[in-house]
Amino acid sequence: MGRPSGSTRKEARIADGAGADRFTALPIELRAHIVSFLPYREIVQLSVLSRPWMHIHHYTPVVKLNLDEFLFFDDIMLDEGDEDALPGVVDDGLLVGLRVALRRRAQEGSGCTVDALRIAYAVDDRRMRRHADRIIALVDARRIRVTVPYNGRTSRDAWTLALPAAARYLDVAVFGHLSPAITGPGAAALLNLRLEHVVLREWPCLPSLRSLTLNTVTVEAPLPPGAWSPLLEYLSIFNSKIEQARVDIRLPLLKSLDLDLVDVSAHGDSIGSPFGDITVDAPRLEDLEVICIAGCAAEYKSFTLRAPMLRYLYWHNQFAERVAIDVGSPGSVTAGKIQFEWNHESSCRELKSYKAQMMRMLEGLIPELSPERVAHAARPHMTLDKYTVEGTDFVEDGKMIPEERLACDLDAIMSSLKD
Repeated sequence: MGRPSGSTRKEARIADGAGADRFTALPIELRAHIVSFLPYREIVQLSVLSRPWMHIHHYTPVVKLNLDEFLFFDDIMLDEGDEDALPGVVDDGLLVGLRVALRRRAQEGSGCTVDALRIAYAVDDRRMRRHADRIIALVDARRIRVTVPYNGRTSRDAWTLALPAAARYLDVAVFGHLSPAITGPGAAALLNLRLEHVVLREWPCLPSLRSLTLNTVTVEAPLPPGAWSPLLEYLSIFNSKIEQARVDIRLPLLKSLDLDLVDVSAHGDSIGSPFGDITVDAPRLEDLEVICIAGCAAEYKSFTLRAPMLRYLYWHNQFAERVAIDVGSPGSVTAGKIQFEWNHESSCRELKSYKAQMMRMLEGLIPELSPERVAHAARPHMTLDKYTVEGTDFVEDGKMIPEERLACDLDAIMSSLKD
């Protein structure tokens, strides 16, 4: 009987579990999923480990790249005589090699398609932006996240982000820069857009967009009409400033609207009298949340709502001098809460002003009842809680101060009216 071959002996050793490389024995798709948490540059390096790892970088569903890793001596200006020169030296050879690996993956088609690209680079460095644009086009991912790390500099220079055809979800976090102009074959098919820490000077035209989230964004441009994004269904604005005296949200298919710490005032001037006239005209709106922390956002001059299909309303602390609510007759709202918190340290209004606004809102929500009957129906479901909180004012830091919370349970009111 002949001796077993070396490969057979090796397979036997792996099979009996003594010193076996169980990780390598996993299917390549599973290994690729695990290593996809690593930067893509390191995944490419894994391809030289052994034959089973040779094409691992063709199967990772996520590609993570930080182009700053390819910039050296970034604190040194090597050509001070050139006014257009940028600090540091870019390793173009490594970046070109990375692009070659991505191109081969796309051309050979032996692996899987890239679901998500997470790329970080300095958009004010034209050298990095050139490489980033080509990488984004090569990867052709469905989900793209672009991060521009804060480097202590701000820029109002316009820049463009060209989306590949497969792009459907875009997340842009750019510290101290303008929001990009979104172009390319993927712009017309984009479904979800999230912008963080940008200055929005001009709205992109995204005809297929379904969901838009603005987080810590300064909006300098007027909100566009529904023609800009006629299919938009979900709009969320968090901790942002809209530098306009009037905000009109008129979207025919909007289903959900979340305004959380949204400061509306012309040119950011939120000192003194209330600013901002807000109008929401959304015939298919079902959920509305308006949230404010007392003393942290400007009061509104007016808030006008027309939403005949509204089902859920959550309103927390946002004061408006005038409130007009039209949810059809009889009212369509069946659930939610209206709540105001007051203390002498952070509140600009007396509690009675918040109570008056609450009653005006309830009259709009239950238009089929007279104001007297609205007050009678709401009284059993309104609560006033008194408690103490730790003061945050400079003079009273650490001191406990009294606070009151006025709340109205819309679920309970609407249920009682049906009985």
